[in-house]
Amino acid sequence: MTLLVGDIGGTNSRFGLVARGELRPYGVQTLRNDDHSSFEEAVVAYLDAAAERPARAAFALAGPVVGRVSKLTNRDWPIDADALETRLGLDHVALLNDFVAQASALPHFRVGETTPIGAAPPSDAASKAALGPGTGLGVAGLLRAGGAWLPVPSEGGHIELAAVDAREFAIFERIRQGFGRISAEHVLSGPGFRRLHEALAAVEGAPAPGLEPAEIVAQAEAGDAHAAEAVALFLRLLARFAGDVALTFGAQGGVYLCGGVAPKLLGLLDVAAFRAAFEAKRPHDALMRKTATVVVTSEIAGLIGCAAAATSDLAA
Repeated sequence: MTLLVGDIGGTNSRFGLVARGELRPYGVQTLRNDDHSSFEEAVVAYLDAAAERPARAAFALAGPVVGRVSKLTNRDWPIDADALETRLGLDHVALLNDFVAQASALPHFRVGETTPIGAAPPSDAASKAALGPGTGLGVAGLLRAGGAWLPVPSEGGHIELAAVDAREFAIFERIRQGFGRISAEHVLSGPGFRRLHEALAAVEGAPAPGLEPAEIVAQAEAGDAHAAEAVALFLRLLARFAGDVALTFGAQGGVYLCGGVAPKLLGLLDVAAFRAAFEAKRPHDALMRKTATVVVTSEIAGLIGCAAAATSDLAA
């Protein structure tokens, strides 16, 4: 029996097919959400071009799942599992939060699908955590319980993010003007990266650059000091937040950075600075030094996690 799996973000939707007993998808295709009027239309577009018709489906969604329905946090797409079953003629449609899928994938990566940050090794004998900046900021835990893995959803990307020095306070004050508060997602996301870059310019009295994240990274790689500071600050804040997530979930098995943003910053990553920010969690700094930080570079992590969750009957 073939399973349709999908990793549905605010910008793109990635689909694939999984054979019975397997976790790794084939026939993978990425669709731009802007090209489709609804989630159902995107699924139909993929299935119309697929080599075979699946009997079941499991979709990882960038938003909270309540029972059998969901709505993407950063796109006005209501998603109803029962309606999808009827429209698509499927035996069963399961919905799960996208970072539940990312967390579910963590024990199943192959060599070359992750890149360590620092020397601390990950462990499959302890709980893990997944987080990742993208269109938003996803967070989930993967608890080790009785020899089994239990993914735990969260909306941790919306917790408060704090500044710790005068420069950060000045930058955060600029960002706060648009929101009234600063959540982690307001800064640690693709749009947040742009806000951070523009706030830095404002603090310096320079015009707002209005650059996209890829352009900021390109300028940093070319030696632009302002862009390089924005990248360094983004990574330092991401490391601090990752440390908080590790403490929250007791993730001594490792914290994994997922999604499309983190891999693009690897070339600019100062490993020592990242680990220093991650580990600075007194009185638990010794514990943090033993906790791995890992970048997930696999482009199919969400699909693997979808299949793992569906196989374990963890999806709704």
